[in-house]
Amino acid sequence: MATRRSGSPPFSLKLLSSAVNAALYTTLGVFSASLPTFFGVRIWPQVFVPATFAVIFGPWPGGVGAAIGIFLSDVLFGHHDALLSLLVGVPSNFVGFFLIGWLTNTVTTGGRRATFFVSLLFPIALAGYGIYLSRQLLYAIVGVIAIIAIIGFAILKNRWATFEIAASIGLGAGSLIIGFGLVAYSSLFTLPAALHLGTGQLPLAFAYGATTFTYLSEILPLLILTPPIVAACRAALPTLVAGPRKVSK
Repeated sequence: MATRRSGSPPFSLKLLSSAVNAALYTTLGVFSASLPTFFGVRIWPQVFVPATFAVIFGPWPGGVGAAIGIFLSDVLFGHHDALLSLLVGVPSNFVGFFLIGWLTNTVTTGGRRATFFVSLLFPIALAGYGIYLSRQLLYAIVGVIAIIAIIGFAILKNRWATFEIAASIGLGAGSLIIGFGLVAYSSLFTLPAALHLGTGQLPLAFAYGATTFTYLSEILPLLILTPPIVAACRAALPTLVAGPRKVSK
């Protein structure tokens, strides 16, 4: 079985889609501005927006739009610390959604077998954190759901199996940047008061909690909402041909 892929969108379309992605991501940030933060991380379900753009238009519109969108959202509606956003929020969003777009649109069947095992590391760590370290049932439940979703799509050889794998890897990479980025930033600068993390240096163990919570709060919207939204966009606008569409022998 081989995945049929189409050519890359023209530069003008990439530029336009990056701008629309950033605008939507920033606008939806308004609705999360009043939500509580945990480990300095906001609950952020709108990650399906840049993921959708990454799948349809490719890694650059997905990553660049997410990077611009999170910066504007942080400065306007979030912690209001531009430097923190530039050093932590922007790179985490760019890397995460670039990987989602790149892996979804380029990984072959053979590559999917290798990335499959990598994608399971993050939900397994999340479930383990919930069961053995924090005794938080929610962490364990979300981790198990993510594991079942990734394995289920792979076993069924569903056309979205590659995306499910890419979403876990991309989000995992972005979550790691946030977790360790917050610790590194706190050792050099004073964290903004809006994060409620104090003014001193954070311990290294804090990075694990921030990483797992970021993954916890965003993995289900990625896995559940992105595929039907992408399918709906392609049905409404069939000329959007980037990314995996059909599977043929």
